[in-house]
Amino acid sequence: MADSKKTRHSPSALPTTRRTRRSRLRRANTNLPRRSSQLQMSHVSVPSEVPNVTTIFIVLRKMRQPLLVTLAIMTFAVIGLSLMPGVPQADGSSGRLSAFEAFYVFSYTATTIGFGEVPHPFSVQQRWWIIVTIYLSVVGWAYTIARLMSLLQDQAFTAAYATQAVRRTITHLREPFTIVVGYGYIGRTVARSLDELDRRIVVLDQDNTPIERLATDLLVQEVPGICGDARNPAVLGLAGLDHPDCEAVLALTGDEAVNLAVVMTCSLLRPGLPVIARATTRRIAKRMLDFSPRAVINPFDDFGNSLTLALRRPQTHRLISWLTSGPDEPLGPLTDQSRLHQGRWLVVSDDGFGEEVVGDLTSAGLEVRLLDAGQDPMLDDVTAVIAGSSSDTANLALAAHLRRTHPDVFIVVRQQSHSRLPLLEAFQPDSVFFPPALVTQRAIITLITPYLWDLAQWLIEAGEQACQALTSSLVERLGSGPLIPSRLTISEQSTPAVVHWLDYQPLSMSALFRSPQDWQRPLSAMPLLLARQGELSMLPSEDVELQVGDEIVMVSTGRADLEQTECLIDDSTLYYTATGKDIPTSGLWRRLTQQRWRHAFPDPNC
Repeated sequence: MADSKKTRHSPSALPTTRRTRRSRLRRANTNLPRRSSQLQMSHVSVPSEVPNVTTIFIVLRKMRQPLLVTLAIMTFAVIGLSLMPGVPQADGSSGRLSAFEAFYVFSYTATTIGFGEVPHPFSVQQRWWIIVTIYLSVVGWAYTIARLMSLLQDQAFTAAYATQAVRRTITHLREPFTIVVGYGYIGRTVARSLDELDRRIVVLDQDNTPIERLATDLLVQEVPGICGDARNPAVLGLAGLDHPDCEAVLALTGDEAVNLAVVMTCSLLRPGLPVIARATTRRIAKRMLDFSPRAVINPFDDFGNSLTLALRRPQTHRLISWLTSGPDEPLGPLTDQSRLHQGRWLVVSDDGFGEEVVGDLTSAGLEVRLLDAGQDPMLDDVTAVIAGSSSDTANLALAAHLRRTHPDVFIVVRQQSHSRLPLLEAFQPDSVFFPPALVTQRAIITLITPYLWDLAQWLIEAGEQACQALTSSLVERLGSGPLIPSRLTISEQSTPAVVHWLDYQPLSMSALFRSPQDWQRPLSAMPLLLARQGELSMLPSEDVELQVGDEIVMVSTGRADLEQTECLIDDSTLYYTATGKDIPTSGLWRRLTQQRWRHAFPDPNC
């Protein structure tokens, strides 16, 4: 970064500190201004009681008659046995059993344990009575067991038992977790990604089939699953909305009305809790924004914006795609799309996707025509075609027809189902729009590194030259392979060595980006954004002094993360990366060189 400051188009030469803007695009994609306090007129606790979830009442209602029958048989047997005449004993007693002795004998005979005749041999009358009561008890136990088996198969009982088990599991969670509403393809992909990042989740879905699938998804963490309607605030409360360790809610169902209800509930009952919601229309997205969620993901609108950016700003689109594509995608090639500006675009659609994309392309100055999927397209003067109907088969069929008749036409194919993605990989269209993948990517990045979208918006405003300079700096330092974005918070929990250093003397950010093996060698990591007390500094200089509470958004390689962690938690490693000098790490050598250690940290017991 030091060398890049001298270049003419260095990103560091641009303004580095800007306050968060209040534009609609920023509210839809980044940290949002918290207006929930204006909506919440009074504090209301989150409800968590769902009707018919108390198993004991279901058991008492279903098993009341069998229990009464068993009690009646037992009472009848005990009273009768105590009244039966016994064998006279040598001590002059009549040989009758007391009530307790009769209860004791019936307890082991009715349960077929069989301890014999105690406390003395029985008379014929007593033995006949025991025979009769044994058969009565067998009938009673058979009736009770039959009703119990019926109870175990009762849907209300099994649902109540499962709900109570999940409630106990969520109540005893002692680590941060995220509520994922909707466990379709998008929800499963997001849950799997969060599980790989060792983050706890709770799943909520209206259908029981996806919840049952949790047991076969081979997730590392135990994932509590709840079947219920997320529009009911009590169901969200049952999922842990009021739990102190609930850190975010993802509303990813296919019904945007349900997602809107989740956003409303979280905003009014848990103001300030980050909520990421999925929408498919601008009308619903607007209503969601009134409740200030962390992000509203509209895949149709995002695709149109991304396509427009790729056409008008290829360098910017290339850089943003590289930063947000995940840990498996390297830097893509820079393609020339100039010919697509001159021709006419044709969008074939049968739902709201067509209007969204046409609006974005038209605003970019392109000539666009919207065609219903049921009509035959006229392709003589068309430069690019977007096959965007709601039918995957129809889209692929149209793309195949274009490939045979108009091989020079730029083809974009929309796909809804992940099961047909292998067909697209074999067909290789020029571009693929797969909404679930876009929603998944945006949700994960917004949850893990929310400030990354602030950086993306800043890059769009900065211009092509700034993006080209930043791309060159990243390639020079990290290479062109996949990048891993991450967020580092300067706190006692995550960076104890840094916080301890800051208690006594300043520390520049550069100390966190040097190798623990060779302090003159920079790590394969680069800071991109610094958040401090509500202010965002884009592409901060590594000479800036850190403060407790700072959040750093950076990109790195996998090995760089491990090397950096060492200097964040170990005092001696941090001293080496900050000064280039070694200090003893054992207790003996610390005492022998106490003055030297105290010079580094005034507290010798650090």
